[in-house]
Amino acid sequence: MQLSRREFLIASSLGIPTYFSKGKSVHVPFSVQKQGKEQIHETWIELDLPNMAWNLKKIKQHVRVPVMAVIKANAYGHGLLEVGRFLDKSGIDALMVCKLSEALQLRESGVRCPILNFGPLFVEDADLLAKHGISQSIFTDDVQILSQKALKWGQKITVHIHIDTGMGRMGIPYHKAEAYIEKVASLDGIRIKGISTTLTEDPEFDKVQMERFLSLCQKSEQKGIRTGLKHAYSSAGIFTAGPSFLDMVRPGILLYGYYPNQTTQQEDLLSLKPVLQLKSRVAAVKILRPGDSVSYHQAYKAKTREKMAVIPIGYSDGYPLQAVGKGWVLIKGQKYPLIGDITANHLEIRLDLDSLISVGEEVVLLGSQGQKEITANHLSEWEGISTYKILLRLNPLLPRRILESNSGL
Repeated sequence: MQLSRREFLIASSLGIPTYFSKGKSVHVPFSVQKQGKEQIHETWIELDLPNMAWNLKKIKQHVRVPVMAVIKANAYGHGLLEVGRFLDKSGIDALMVCKLSEALQLRESGVRCPILNFGPLFVEDADLLAKHGISQSIFTDDVQILSQKALKWGQKITVHIHIDTGMGRMGIPYHKAEAYIEKVASLDGIRIKGISTTLTEDPEFDKVQMERFLSLCQKSEQKGIRTGLKHAYSSAGIFTAGPSFLDMVRPGILLYGYYPNQTTQQEDLLSLKPVLQLKSRVAAVKILRPGDSVSYHQAYKAKTREKMAVIPIGYSDGYPLQAVGKGWVLIKGQKYPLIGDITANHLEIRLDLDSLISVGEEVVLLGSQGQKEITANHLSEWEGISTYKILLRLNPLLPRRILESNSGL
């Protein structure tokens, strides 16, 4: 079967053989489902999208400028299409992704708001930008080819010029950017929609970066070049910028109910609400006799008569490997500690001997139940990695349910 360039991009980003085995129909592994008894899964993710609406409202109240929502990397593990469609319907100003394939999936799913591909572009894919109305972050001479492609389609491709003010990663170096901006502005097939930079999140150096960025913008404007929306501040920058947030902000982790660092998390200035919950069900309940072992290499040995439960979730689902001995899960609103080992598809917990927990009981691994809560911050402490990595490592193939609660409104 011969795939078009667009189809290949989508299929390769999904990374699933289903695409190639069913003609040209694209199987998207993010099922949008409503909570209900008819939906039964071993392990799944629940999304309280009204909580995301609440977080977005609090961000807007704080910055009072347009918001470009960062939904790269499968919307930080939450689900690219679920989040993208929800934000589009919520009237978001723009969405930012870091792969062209992500932008194409969003357009395929009906998302119509402005989308910026902040990641790289290969020139052979330039036609797709014009065809689907996707903006591109640019900083190389390939922009001339973009202009030619746009003129072939009888339109202009919108771009955001990205400046490297010290991050040392993507972007035209700031000391070369003045001439580059003039070149881009002269191209008939290009419309400059914005100009951006990425901060290192070092407080003192960020000031240096902003001086470089704003000086460059001012020089261009003095030459009569319209550089469009200026944007530089991500979730971390939103708390250090003030009083000016430029023309637009690019929040990521804040949208999902978490803060960029421990200090801002403790301050909780925006009263954020987590969006994602990770749940499973009890697969088996067993009684251990003294000396009985659990998991590979007898990772755990019972010293007394104990009761344990097996939960069908493991590191292949993105659950942290190092959580045993530190972590717990919630069942019926009570904490139960992890024992044994985290394997690809299973983990074990110790139950109270007199507990009435049975097979099929709902288990919360990330989220709230009763008066208790497990946050991504807990999991990050157990694993010794950032909250970002906890969320981003969740398996994209896990089913997702959309909750209908009004808790975020």
